[in-house]
Amino acid sequence: MENRWGLLVVSDRPENRRALLHILGDLPVFVFTAPTIEQARDVLSTGLIRLAFCEESLADGSYRDLLASLRATQAKTFLILMLCTGEWNECLEAMRLGARDVVRCPLQPTDVELAIIRAARDLEASDHGHLRTYGTKDNTDSPVRAFTYQQVV
Repeated sequence: MENRWGLLVVSDRPENRRALLHILGDLPVFVFTAPTIEQARDVLSTGLIRLAFCEESLADGSYRDLLASLRATQAKTFLILMLCTGEWNECLEAMRLGARDVVRCPLQPTDVELAIIRAARDLEASDHGHLRTYGTKDNTDSPVRAFTYQQVV
């Protein structure tokens, strides 16, 4: 069984899309992109997306609109905010509203990778209904293990 996640990149800035696609290029994920909130909602409706990266504002709305859609559908999808223009207050507001993490633009590979690892652990824990320990147990179907292994090799 193939264990790949669907990741969504919601960005209308080509430089951010390119940077994130480059960082995600070697990971075991399927990456979808959307330049608008409306198109992002269409992709999310497929049920394939586990993690969405979204800029704070787009032509037809903001990450707040996408978070509201995720809450309304009760999807098991986490949102990571790509903070392009905002400051500390915007970061705190995003976390209060339900963003899983915040990364600053220009995107740095280490920041993105750490955000994915944290989200993968939380998603895996929510899939199992409890928090797990990540010790020496071999769990080859784990997205966390797959991601971490790929970074080490």
